Amino acid sequence: MAKFDSYLLGKVSKTLGNVTMCYMNKQNIARARIFSRKDKPTSEMLDQRARMKVLIELSRFLLPVVQKGFVGIGNGTTSNAFVAKNMKAVDVDEKHVATIDYERLKMATGVQDVPEVSVTYSAENKMYSFEQEMQTEENGFALVDDRVYAVVFESVLMRVKLISLRSRGENGNTSVALPKNWNHANVKIYCFATSKNGKSISPSQYLTVE
Repeated sequence: MAKFDSYLLGKVSKTLGNVTMCYMNKQNIARARIFSRKDKPTSEMLDQRARMKVLIELSRFLLPVVQKGFVGIGNGTTSNAFVAKNMKAVDVDEKHVATIDYERLKMATGVQDVPEVSVTYSAENKMYSFEQEMQTEENGFALVDDRVYAVVFESVLMRVKLISLRSRGENGNTSVALPKNWNHANVKIYCFATSKNGKSISPSQYLTVE
């Protein structure tokens, strides 16, 4: 609300756009009109909200991975890019409850080739073993000095580890221990590659643990 004097208009009582003017207590007063929407959200809108809610929450727990895997995607933040790219990885039931399909979840996206990585788990030693196959240079989309990463995510505790493996041009094995208090049954594993400077990324790949 604002008070004003107008020698040209005198006593004012009218509405212009979203401003209502009136004369009260010997003063001209201008008030902004308040508009409220009472539209009932559609089922599609509720589904979309549910998807966004779980993905925004997940992006906070995955922030170290998201910041590396979504560099340069879109005009917003890496977290916004993560949410946008993963809308199809979330299923919503008739009650608008969202569930993430971790096999469809993207931990990174880009134009580089996906690295050749497989993983096995030893219950006796509680160790993951990542086996990596050498890839040669192909038109700039698979350089021998590319960095290869594994993402190890405990989906109940919502804890994540970003593991640096070998360069793309190397063969070899990398062993990683199951972190304390983590349950192997809840662990989801992914891999992706970046250029040496981290500016070019490959899509992530969900790894089935053998």
